[in-house]
Amino acid sequence: MFHFKKFSIEDSGAAMKIGTDAVLLGAWTRCENETRILDIGTGSGILSLMLAQRISKTFIDALEIDPEAAALAKENAILSPWKNRISVHQTSFQEFAKASHNKYSLIICNPPFFSKSLKASTEARNFARHNDSLPIDELLNGVANLLTSNGKASFIFPHDALGKWKISSEKFSLFPVRITLVKSSPNHPPHRAMVTFTNEKIQEIVEDELCIYAQKGVHSIEYQNLTSAFYLRF
Repeated sequence: MFHFKKFSIEDSGAAMKIGTDAVLLGAWTRCENETRILDIGTGSGILSLMLAQRISKTFIDALEIDPEAAALAKENAILSPWKNRISVHQTSFQEFAKASHNKYSLIICNPPFFSKSLKASTEARNFARHNDSLPIDELLNGVANLLTSNGKASFIFPHDALGKWKISSEKFSLFPVRITLVKSSPNHPPHRAMVTFTNEKIQEIVEDELCIYAQKGVHSIEYQNLTSAFYLRF
């Protein structure tokens, strides 16, 4: 059981455990006056719960293709203070996108991003880690179709994939409006990129960097401020 300030998550049965990437994305993504939120590949439900804490009343659809993870996400949502605002769907994103009659002002996703690495020993972990079942183009095409006018979609992925994501997103008329490069420390190169896309092209893109650690074993003030609403230690 992983305890946050306002909710707890059971992830012992999840293929991918709660990690820094998801917490960063859930805390970093801007959300205000959202009409409806979609969480793609929710896993144990961490992003849905973080956004439910951050914004009141808005309904959240959470998608998870793996049956065990979906059941876990449902249980975590039921045990949270926001059980009436989170609906977990055990389905693929492709099938959901085809059938959905809803449009979303915010879509959030910590996508599987390994495409050529060694596969894990379990099918569930492969789904969680590898993009074989959800290629970038299929993901972005579905996102573009599900966004409201002026809606936004936020993702986190490896920094070296940023160029590929920019090229792919333009094919579906999605444009970056905010980019944060994530570094382990000031002396390390970026290893993750957090990007928000919108379907309205703007001239100025907000770009910055975030260091997780100020020095070895000491979290940066920026990281503490960003995640302080969630982590018990800050």
